[in-house]
Amino acid sequence: MSGTDENDGDVALQKKMESDKLPPIPEGMSKSQWKKKWKKIRFENNKEKHAEVRREKRKRARETRRTLLESYKERGEPIPQELVREPRVNVNQKDSGIKLLIDCAFDDLMNDKEIVSLSNQLTRAYASNKRSNHFADVKVTSFNKRLQERFSVGLKDTNYENWKNFVFLDNEELITEPTDKLKMVYLTADTDENLQTLEPGMTYIVGGIVDKNRHKLLCYNKAKELGIATKRLPLDEFIKIDGRRVLTTTHVVDIMLKYFDTHDWRKAFETVLPPRKIDIAKMDMTVVDSDDEDEEEVSNNAESKKSDDNI
Repeated sequence: MSGTDENDGDVALQKKMESDKLPPIPEGMSKSQWKKKWKKIRFENNKEKHAEVRREKRKRARETRRTLLESYKERGEPIPQELVREPRVNVNQKDSGIKLLIDCAFDDLMNDKEIVSLSNQLTRAYASNKRSNHFADVKVTSFNKRLQERFSVGLKDTNYENWKNFVFLDNEELITEPTDKLKMVYLTADTDENLQTLEPGMTYIVGGIVDKNRHKLLCYNKAKELGIATKRLPLDEFIKIDGRRVLTTTHVVDIMLKYFDTHDWRKAFETVLPPRKIDIAKMDMTVVDSDDEDEEEVSNNAESKKSDDNI
């Protein structure tokens, strides 16, 4: 099947959506408000078609991979690394001893697209936590409003309520009413103090918000109000940042879990951050800014990497 054939469904759907011209503006509503509302209506009307296109693309991808694997086996050649899938569960995992709280109390500060982006990042963070050599005790706090609706409707097939070592809580009492603040650290790029090491027994808080840096000092100020220490991942000590420093929730989790493999921040950063974001030609390396769909202004910013792992 040609690349053109594979994209026929996407092109047809895009043309269909573009043909849905903006109807007359309702009385009492501005053009900008109506455009946003109409965009949401069109999305809802075409949601099932979008889902069908995605299912077909995944099906074609599986068939293509299967064909390639069979061809390598028939020729007796080694299978390329990019065709090798990691096991869904790492049976040899060890407990890192740390707790991670993903603070999602910022629902009202995000638009619908950003809520979807955050939900996708959480599913990938879960995948990382069950596949890595070390796992953390992860809890998602303030799991309510649109984020909860997104999981209960759009992601209900993920069986998220039964995820191992990844629990969803509708409140934020673990953050606002902690038993021991001295054993808590809120990770935020807005602080000056670097996190030198990860200590078993400690609880690390990650801000779960996708906002393209609209809300500066948000997590920093929240931590200060709660009397919780703030630190940031030591990116500046190992790589040179060029442009906005943006980390997805997935990357925060990946980096922290990878750290336990060698207790070496540089190796963790180099392993997790996508090569396309790093200028290998420079001795100090430069992380290149991007506008990936799933970028998130998380508390401990750096760069984003897109991944389509299925749970």
